[in-house]
Amino acid sequence: MNNIQLEYSIRGKENQETILFVHGAGGSIIQFQQQQEFFSEQYKVVLISLRGHGNSPKPLPNTTDQYALTLLATDIIQLIKDLDLERIHFVGNSAGGVLGYEVVGQVPEKFLSLTTFGTTGQMKFPKFLAPVFRGFDALMLRYFKNWYLNLMADQTAMNASAKEVCLQMFVKAVAAIPHFRYNLVNYDYTEFIAQCHVPYTLIRCEFDKGINGMLKSTLKAIGANPSAKVIDLKGVGHVGNLDDPVAFNTCLKDILNKLT
Repeated sequence: MNNIQLEYSIRGKENQETILFVHGAGGSIIQFQQQQEFFSEQYKVVLISLRGHGNSPKPLPNTTDQYALTLLATDIIQLIKDLDLERIHFVGNSAGGVLGYEVVGQVPEKFLSLTTFGTTGQMKFPKFLAPVFRGFDALMLRYFKNWYLNLMADQTAMNASAKEVCLQMFVKAVAAIPHFRYNLVNYDYTEFIAQCHVPYTLIRCEFDKGINGMLKSTLKAIGANPSAKVIDLKGVGHVGNLDDPVAFNTCLKDILNKLT
């Protein structure tokens, strides 16, 4: 892992099938603690913090190329090998879902399903904006860190408890956020979605307006794939599992049960 030891947590080691939860830019393992508790009776539940997030160390040098999607995916695949994980259900939020496209695309034989929420399969901002966005993030995090992190939490979550979790995560990912988000400005996994043989579910969160407004090409790709579908989750936003853990857990449980 380029000498990076990722923070991870495992519960339900005795179970045969694994659920691997992966957060997005600025997140960490604490995003999915309630899911780990809920699902660990039936599944081996693995949570990870990506490089530069949570208690996972940042790379040296801490540069934008060290947060390329392919490199972050390599970290995850290496951890899967190190932990000898098989029969995996990948569940990714936001950029964690984008990494799901990359990881499942590279080692599909390891996976029973892929579920994403707060994720679009295609981002189409012009590439020349990537350094602009990175520079703005870096500027705000240097001079107005507390205000900016609180603003990000307010825009990410819908209720006070969810916003507090987001803020805790963002504080520990300050060094990673500008570089990671740079690599999310322009990408396209719609061809993978249209052709993926691993069952794929997009959970479309009702109040995730920013992502939902960019789903046109993703929904078209899902429509072309008999193994893919969309499930609507009402009353939640971008971090649906934090906004309403009970509703999210029920939704994910139903998705997984229908695979058997």
